[in-house]
Amino acid sequence: MLLGNFQHSLDDKNRIRLPSKFREVLGSNYFMVPGTRGTIWLYPLASESDFMKMYHDVGEFNPQNNDAIRTIMSMGSLADADSQGRFMLPQELIEFAKINKDVRIIGLINKVEIWAEERYAALDRKNTPADIDNFYSNIDQLLRK
Repeated sequence: MLLGNFQHSLDDKNRIRLPSKFREVLGSNYFMVPGTRGTIWLYPLASESDFMKMYHDVGEFNPQNNDAIRTIMSMGSLADADSQGRFMLPQELIEFAKINKDVRIIGLINKVEIWAEERYAALDRKNTPADIDNFYSNIDQLLRK
C-alpha cells in the first residue's frame, strides 16, 4: 500500500526522484497517465494489464468515454527509474499538470499522484475535518448496501 506525501523538485532534465518507500512497493518501471484534478498518475508497470482492461471495459462502445480514453492514452508514458529512483516526466504531462518546478508526490493506495505543488497546496487547504467525516459516512453507506 502507498501512503504519505513528499515534496520534490524537477531537476534540469525534468526528472523527479520517487521516494524510496514508494520504490519498494512499485519497483523501478512505471507507466504514467493524466489523472484527475490535473495530476499525473503513476502505476507500477506490472499493473498495466489490469489498468488497460479497465479502460477497455468502460470505453470501447461509448464514444464519450472512448474520446477521453484516447486523450489519456495519447498522453501516457513509460518510465524506468535509475539507481537513485529518478525518472523523467514527459513535457506533455508537465504541461497538463501545470508543474513549474516543485511537485508533491502522494501515495494513494495502489498508485502515486504527482501534483504541481501550487495545486496541491490549494487543494490541501480545502480538506476540512467535515470533508473527511463526509467521506467516511459515504463509505459507511456503501458498505451497508
